Amino acid sequence: MYSPRPYGWVIDIGRIEYERALIWQRSLVKMRRDGLARDTIIMLEHPPVVTVGRDGHDENFEKSSTEPVFIERGGDVTWHGPGQLVVYFIFNLTRRGRDLHRFMSNIQEGIIGALGEWGLTGRMDDQYTGVWIGEKKLASIGVAVKHWITFHGAAINLNTDLEEFRQIVPCGLSADVMTSAADQLGRKVDEKEFRKILLAHYSRVFDTVFDPVAPEAIAEDLESQSGGFTI
Repeated sequence: MYSPRPYGWVIDIGRIEYERALIWQRSLVKMRRDGLARDTIIMLEHPPVVTVGRDGHDENFEKSSTEPVFIERGGDVTWHGPGQLVVYFIFNLTRRGRDLHRFMSNIQEGIIGALGEWGLTGRMDDQYTGVWIGEKKLASIGVAVKHWITFHGAAINLNTDLEEFRQIVPCGLSADVMTSAADQLGRKVDEKEFRKILLAHYSRVFDTVFDPVAPEAIAEDLESQSGGFTI
């Protein structure tokens, strides 16, 4: 018997302050838990910011030129900024078998699939999370889970200025390890087109149809749910 694919949401926007996006994520976690939102992918870009996850080490961000933001995702320290596509996932894993390992693999698989359409061969690494091109790391992954609702996600270096990573020790690795799609291709990547291709691959790996939702359409709900978030 035919079973229709479930529907989710995608919020695809431009550049937004990290703190605002964090409020949106936390609000959507509560909304998803209460059945007021669907599984949601947020695609955006941040102004320059350094974030530190639960496994962060002081020595890895002590030379940062800006005050880091400490957050609840897994992983160490990383940098976000122009030319980098950030993808957040607010998914109810109870409806997906409570398989966090598979969820993480799907995030990476979607990126690898999208890179493949640009002629780049991405891979997963046995020791480190993220997506790699040879011995270079192109995408970082870090998620959090609250009552089996996920948030945070992936940072994909498309046209990123790799020199920015030298102010930190990204994910505990040498800044020389970091790469970008533009660096690998020798030319800039069409970021809008990459987002479109990436979403198609996420629709495939998560077996979900993601319908576009404008933030203003759910702005009242996002604001009403923004307080009282605890881990």
